[in-house]
Amino acid sequence: MFADPKQKVAFTAGVTSSSSTWNSGTLIFNSVILNVGDGYNPSTGVFTSPVAGTYVFYVTAVEYIKHYLVVDIVLNSVSKVRAFGHSNAAYQTGTNMVVLNLQKGDSVWVKHVSGKGYWSWTAPATTFSGFLIG
Repeated sequence: MFADPKQKVAFTAGVTSSSSTWNSGTLIFNSVILNVGDGYNPSTGVFTSPVAGTYVFYVTAVEYIKHYLVVDIVLNSVSKVRAFGHSNAAYQTGTNMVVLNLQKGDSVWVKHVSGKGYWSWTAPATTFSGFLIG
């Protein structure tokens, strides 16, 4: 299950505005910074693996002004890792990274677990990234 060494897949996407009310579903990172291989869909928030291989995914989620926020990186509807921004102080940041073996066509996204809202700017602070390592 090794990727073609010539195949390149990498993306970074972020949200460019804040939400005080987001509380369910997939976090849609609407601003695409890089999308080599076109695996990330900014309309759905879902990365679909264009090739099989080992991938690294990373999420940064900033909670909205003393609202806590918990999100998961999900592979094909199974939560793999969790990021948590606590509410003791404003703008607490949850981050996590996971390395996953994917088949072509597998889907990875960031989903809401609990809490409400997220914070970002026009230069995104809440982001989702992934890349193929082999």
